[in-house]
Amino acid sequence: MATTKAIELKTAIPGPRSKEILDRKDRVIADPLSIYLPVMIERGEGATLTDVDGNTFIDFTGGVGCLNVGHAHPRVVEAVQEQAAKFFHTDFTIVPYETYVTLAERLVATAPISGPAKVAFFNAGTEAVENAVKFARAYTKRPAVIAFEGGFHGRTLLSLSLTSKTHPYKAGLGPFAPEVYRLPFAQDYRGPRAAEALAALERKPLLQSSSSPSKVKAGSSSRRRSSSRAYAASATTTASCSSSTRCRPGTGGRERCGASSITTSSPT
Repeated sequence: MATTKAIELKTAIPGPRSKEILDRKDRVIADPLSIYLPVMIERGEGATLTDVDGNTFIDFTGGVGCLNVGHAHPRVVEAVQEQAAKFFHTDFTIVPYETYVTLAERLVATAPISGPAKVAFFNAGTEAVENAVKFARAYTKRPAVIAFEGGFHGRTLLSLSLTSKTHPYKAGLGPFAPEVYRLPFAQDYRGPRAAEALAALERKPLLQSSSSPSKVKAGSSSRRRSSSRAYAASATTTASCSSSTRCRPGTGGRERCGASSITTSSPT
């Protein structure tokens, strides 16, 4: 059976051309945009990337989850070229167009949501998260939000408040949005178990720090179903990412979570 060599290194890493561009990057790109791999990519094909020095790598990032069909898929390239020949951005709320409606129809038909549903598209996951919270707050009239320990939700203010990992995302960037509360994320392998995580919802100290249970947007079971539809329709790209990093330890058995503190019994 013939095999294809996917990885091919022609220079040291970084190569001379990549190093030259990285030096230019240091002079003009803001420092928080740090580089994980010291290579400058020239082209991609499927699951491989080739840098400006001719080195070829297997791409395990996929644009951080954005390239499910790989780089330069012929059908995607064709669709982009076809649309580029018609028009680019218009802002759908100002000048609407049919493909936005068509994509919404396809998503509604695919989403695992019973009953009627509606869609809103946003530019990034963090924008989808923030708008999902806005939708839920507008519908339930309840301001408080529960997020999981270890979750990553984005880097804009409200999404960053929901994000659990302090370093490198949150350190020194407060104050954060209020009415954010954190629960342990259930996992059978390391714990806590699902029953233990759900039991944390019933602990009075959880919501006594600055809110009452009536303010939490989850609400009753009927309201929870309705708000979950709004959330799923507007934030299909968001998910809780597992991480061993928890909230920043506080005092007296508390952990600091954005602008609020809660009591948990999960191991640190």
